[in-house]
Amino acid sequence: MLAAIVAIAVAGCGSSHKSPAPTGQQQVEQVLRSYLHAQTSGDAQTACSLLTDAAQRELETLVLHAGNGLLTTLPSCQDAVGLVRAVAGSKLLQALSTAQVTQVRVQGNHATAEITDGTAFGQQQVSLDRTGNTWKIAGVPGLTG
Repeated sequence: MLAAIVAIAVAGCGSSHKSPAPTGQQQVEQVLRSYLHAQTSGDAQTACSLLTDAAQRELETLVLHAGNGLLTTLPSCQDAVGLVRAVAGSKLLQALSTAQVTQVRVQGNHATAEITDGTAFGQQQVSLDRTGNTWKIAGVPGLTG
């Protein structure tokens, strides 16, 4: 009886073996998947948090210029993400939601990866930078990519 209680208690505590930390490649893939999901679901706060400060500024500037005079002030990153999503259309948003992350290459604190959906847009290279343990997108297609 005591052995059964001990076995249940130990089983309830879980394994003492920790899962290995994700590799740099896995971290990069996760950041890109999170960004694509945030962009397609309209979660501008998350999308912006996954961009470096420079990439946020570039996105804001790109949207300002793409507005062809309709915008008179630089939008915030969150507003820029929302505007991109609004004009992207359902076909492109669907393509982004099913896009694949491939060809991840990590070299020190810099990484590149390819994103493709095979239908709405061609293969796009994205660059990322790591600060500490955090990867952020530094270049996206149409910006610095």
